[in-house]
Amino acid sequence: MELSFSKFNHITHLPGQRDLFRECFPETIGKAIETDGHYYWKFHSFPSGVKSFEYAAWDGEEMLGYYAAIPYRYRCGESQHTAGMVCDVMTGINARGKGVFTKLGFYSTDALKNEGIDFVTGYPIRPEVIPGHLKVNWKITFTMPVYIRFLRTNTVMKKYGMAFLTPLGNLGANFYNFLTANEKNDKKYDFKVFDKEEFFALEGYDRFFDRWQLTVENPLQKNREFMKWRLGAPETEYQIITATKNSELVGLAITRESVMENIPVLAILDMMVLPGHEKCIPGINLMFRQIAKSKNLEAIVTMMGRIWAKKYRMFNMGFIASPFVFSLIIKKLNPAIPDELLFDEKRWHLMWIDSDDL
Repeated sequence: MELSFSKFNHITHLPGQRDLFRECFPETIGKAIETDGHYYWKFHSFPSGVKSFEYAAWDGEEMLGYYAAIPYRYRCGESQHTAGMVCDVMTGINARGKGVFTKLGFYSTDALKNEGIDFVTGYPIRPEVIPGHLKVNWKITFTMPVYIRFLRTNTVMKKYGMAFLTPLGNLGANFYNFLTANEKNDKKYDFKVFDKEEFFALEGYDRFFDRWQLTVENPLQKNREFMKWRLGAPETEYQIITATKNSELVGLAITRESVMENIPVLAILDMMVLPGHEKCIPGINLMFRQIAKSKNLEAIVTMMGRIWAKKYRMFNMGFIASPFVFSLIIKKLNPAIPDELLFDEKRWHLMWIDSDDL
């Protein structure tokens, strides 16, 4: 094997990259995520001068691996930094166990450092990929469970061969939801649901985000341009829930329909609530349930750190921590950034929107 590395040229090598993607992620076959359109949105439409960074490993003309990062912006402390949000890292089946993943990781992160990227982030959920990242000097910062609230148990019961117990399981889910629906909705707040076109036609988001980001130490710069890009995935519908008080936006959540472990779910990508307005959270949660029921979904799920799960009172809202756990991994590329700015869980407000998932 004559291993070589280079920047990825999508103009000439996109078909090979798509074939490698389907080989490594066969669960995406037939879905929008495997299409050229999704690729071009993700890696060639980001609202910045440089849309993305892409690298490949080769054995002659054969593509063995691919590594990409999107330049997300964070304010860490008092400084603005560009993070490479690493995604779509893949190694062909026949090239695994031969050091390709590790060598491509070193090559790519060195190249990202030379491009001026301050640090790279990743959100692996599969334990088997963690050792490969650690070999390339990534660090596990903290873990983030997937929290779930079951509305029905049809798919779960069928999966474990207990379909005959579905009525009993649904009765239990209904009873549990009744017990946990114990926080009153504050009538001072108004709640609405918008699609993305309706939401971006409204005023108020910019002021809301400027206020919200001052309450978080390492906020992702979710300005209007970023949000339009992030919610622009082809063939995907998002719902934006707003909470207002006296016509002022004080809380916001973003959801979309998805399928996880074959369960049709409503996934919460992001949730932001201004301090002092936590009483709007029960109303937002009620909107989650209404959307999920209108779409005949069986559960509501989200991913976040334990600190924010506590602040958002997820347990009071009927969510439980599932066995599925993401990790925030970081590799610092700019040595001038103090470690305490990057490796302290209390500084981060992370949900699926910070990743490329959903």
